[in-house]
Amino acid sequence: MRKTVLLLSTLALSTLPLAACGGEGEEAPTAETAPTAAPEDAPDETEEPREASDAGGEEMEEEAEATAAGPAPEDAVIPAAAVTDPPPEVGAFSLMDGSGPAHMYSHDEESILISVDSTVLASDYDTLAGEIATDNTPAGTGSCGTNSSGSSIVCYQRTEDGVITVTAIPEEISLEGTAAFVDQFAETAGAA
Repeated sequence: MRKTVLLLSTLALSTLPLAACGGEGEEAPTAETAPTAAPEDAPDETEEPREASDAGGEEMEEEAEATAAGPAPEDAVIPAAAVTDPPPEVGAFSLMDGSGPAHMYSHDEESILISVDSTVLASDYDTLAGEIATDNTPAGTGSCGTNSSGSSIVCYQRTEDGVITVTAIPEEISLEGTAAFVDQFAETAGAA
């Protein structure tokens, strides 16, 4: 659609010099009306893409990221080394400095934090995934959803040694955005 608008604008502008050079007075008004008609049509076409990108640009990026990576293959697991020494960057998130049982990832431009717990749980994955109260969504090497109160997004991820937990706050990021992060984390960590 954008190419059409550019083409129409370019064609309209290119007719102005030709009309100005022509010796007949009747050709000039015809050329002048053509550029007027094209810009009237052009704003309608350009306004729609602008509105869509302004209104949901970030959401569209998250959806694109989720679509690009997608969940890992069914039997894939995150390598144990990636749990103790996680990737420094995952998409638009960077690993923060600090110590503790959780690795904190911060979004490069927005106030979003995602926690990747380095404590490996010995519990069975299916039992843990069954505790996800709503919207159990395949992501990475496991699944994501929200807890029963809806106050936390929880993702359980299979690793070589057991299961790790990834958590986020729904007021900061959507479930889809968290699932996209988890997909990218698994891919970046070399899940196989």
